[in-house]
Formats: sequence, C-alpha cells, structure tokens
Amino acid sequence: GHDVLLHAGAGGVGLASQEYCHFIGNRAMANVGRPYKHFYLHKTYAAGRTLSSRDGGAFALGASKLLGSGRLRFSLNSLSADFIACTFALLRQDGRLCEIGKRAVWSYERHAAA
Repeated sequence: GHDVLLHAGAGGVGLASQEYCHFIGNRAMANVGRPYKHFYLHKTYAAGRTLSSRDGGAFALGASKLLGSGRLRFSLNSLSADFIACTFALLRQDGRLCEIGKRAVWSYERHAAA
C-alpha cells in the first residue's frame, strides 16, 4: 500500500477517504485541528497517523517523522497557505495532489513550478 495524506481527515470527505484507503490497502495519514478529532481518528482509522492542521510547521515536522525517508503517493487537499507548499514538498516525483479546497488554490503555473 501507498502512503496517502488526507487534509481535514475528520470531516465527511476525510472519513470516506480513509475508509476507501483502508479498503484498497493504502496507509492514510490525516490532519485535524481539535484534540477530540485526533482521539476519534486514533480510535477508528488512523491510529498514530494524525497530524496538526492548526500549525503548518508542526504539520510538516509530524509528516516528515511519519514518512521517514519515504514520500507520499497521493494527497487530498482542502487546506490553504503553508499546507499546500508543505504537501508538495512531501510528494514523490510521480505523486499526485488532488485539490478540493476553495481558498488560495494554486494556479497550474505555480503548481508546475513547485
């Protein structure tokens, strides 16, 4: 299975995506903001694989620790600002980022430059 990053992992799309990742044999990491959401995901899907969605630096550090020397195959992104750049930095050469957010969406040109 591949490593997959799901932003906003405790929302409806995030929970459905985690279920699908589990079904096809991928390893999902999810970022969430509130402690009770971390707790919920630890009990259901992403035991030990949750990250902060409140602080871009904490997110990047936590994701790097979880991945070790590996990289992400896929990310489902709905966050903006620092999280987009951090996510691109974590992707493999052939990795994919699917953007479903509405704010600060990167242009094709900026995406190609990353």
